[in-house]
Amino acid sequence: MQDPEKDREILINKNIREKIKNWFKNKYNIYLIAILLFAFLIRLYYFWLTKNQPLWWDEAEYMAYAKTLAGKANYTLGEQRLPGFPLFVSIFYILGITNEPLIKFFVVFIPSILVIFLIYLTIKEMYRDKRIALISTAIIAVLWEHLFYSNRFHTENPALIFELLAIYILFKVYINGKDLLFVKSKNKFLVFFLIILSSFISVLFRPGNLLFIPAIFLFLLIYNKEHLFKLKIFATAIGIVVLGTLAFIFLPYSIKSGLLSYYHPENQLAFNTLGVFYGFYQSIIPWLPSILFYALLLGFVVFIFDFIIKWPLIKQIKSDSENLEIKSDIFNMLLIICVLSLFIFVIRPYQGYEYRWFFPLVTGMLVFTSKGIITFSEYISKLLNYKKAAIIFILIILFFGLYTQMVHAGQIIKIKLDSYSQVRDAALWMKDNSNKEDIIFSISHPQTSYYSERKVISYSLAKNDSDLESMIKKYKPKYLTVSIFEQHPEFAYTYPQRHNDTLIPVKVYTMQTEEGERPVLIVYEVSSSI
Repeated sequence: MQDPEKDREILINKNIREKIKNWFKNKYNIYLIAILLFAFLIRLYYFWLTKNQPLWWDEAEYMAYAKTLAGKANYTLGEQRLPGFPLFVSIFYILGITNEPLIKFFVVFIPSILVIFLIYLTIKEMYRDKRIALISTAIIAVLWEHLFYSNRFHTENPALIFELLAIYILFKVYINGKDLLFVKSKNKFLVFFLIILSSFISVLFRPGNLLFIPAIFLFLLIYNKEHLFKLKIFATAIGIVVLGTLAFIFLPYSIKSGLLSYYHPENQLAFNTLGVFYGFYQSIIPWLPSILFYALLLGFVVFIFDFIIKWPLIKQIKSDSENLEIKSDIFNMLLIICVLSLFIFVIRPYQGYEYRWFFPLVTGMLVFTSKGIITFSEYISKLLNYKKAAIIFILIILFFGLYTQMVHAGQIIKIKLDSYSQVRDAALWMKDNSNKEDIIFSISHPQTSYYSERKVISYSLAKNDSDLESMIKKYKPKYLTVSIFEQHPEFAYTYPQRHNDTLIPVKVYTMQTEEGERPVLIVYEVSSSI
């Protein structure tokens, strides 16, 4: 007698095997696996290389505050930071997991891989041509700035994960009308709730990710323009603006002032930020041009021509999944324009900036770079009247473009490998040679707090000897450090010589330079008689 339950189980297993078999028959899925495997291996190599590298200022701020939340340190988070990342990391300390490389694997390495996979999923929902998603995924896998910060306790990757989730839900569920797990495309309220929630969490990890939210809002207005003045849509749009304004008004003062501190009306307009794309794609190999940068420029040109040619069609855009490529191009260009505009006119970092600040626009940058590569390769293919030439040229351009990124990433990761090691070593020494209630004076405030797990006070605001003497008498520190790291008050470098009766040098850390070994950090024990 047959067992219906067993037959059902056999049928289910057969269907699963068939689906897996069919999935592997798709060449694009094989390419994706190859890219993800390559991304995993190269990140694993650099993870192993950097697993014990010293923490920089920003990293140490997050990690010191994470320890504080777990009751293991005494540090106050800077007003421009939000607590998302430290809260996440603090879970490990609360659970008793203190091994730094292990924590790094879970909060740095894995999020980096997730970003790469989400780039593919998101762009695949935007464009029917899977080559765009695959090329974009290959580029982000070795993009030097992304690879570099995939080895540090920074907030870019966790914030990007939730930004990409918001965009992914927007295109997969809202625009393409596909269900996602428990999220049904018909349930617009849940869809918008998840987009808003993902955006909020992204900002909670990194305030700079606020910059992608205007692009989503503007895109939704364009997408729903035919319904914009219908009561329901209009009320929703107004409601979002009102709720956003009220949420900002009722934020705690410290968070609100921190966010407002990004606005610099006193600075000149920062048109220098337009060079960010060249910075991302610049080749540091003398004989090899910045191929990916030129591909991006071509992608921009193609978009402009498409926009002009298809303008009559764009004016008739409806809130459906038709003309998906045009809608996706508009969104990605809005993403780039919004982020750049906020940097140029609001944040205004006219004296310099870091490329990682522009990660919120990376989806748009990757898309137009990929489209530039495809357009050029297909044009050459037509000239040669050889269809397969397009694939060959795509692979050639990618090979040299990715090679420039890998060389750039490898150089900077290895050059910065031991930077700030003296600060770390000094803090660890002071931890071993002090009591838990002791106080340390250091300008390298977050790093010293993180490694020493002691209360650390910065004396950066002291203007002269008497200011510092007053601080020493008030707080009675166990140690005071003077170093070349961070900006010290000028008088601080000669202060110990003038007060050698109360400041006793107990540990000196050096650095190898062209002139030989020179001291770069000195730990002074402060006399208890003060």
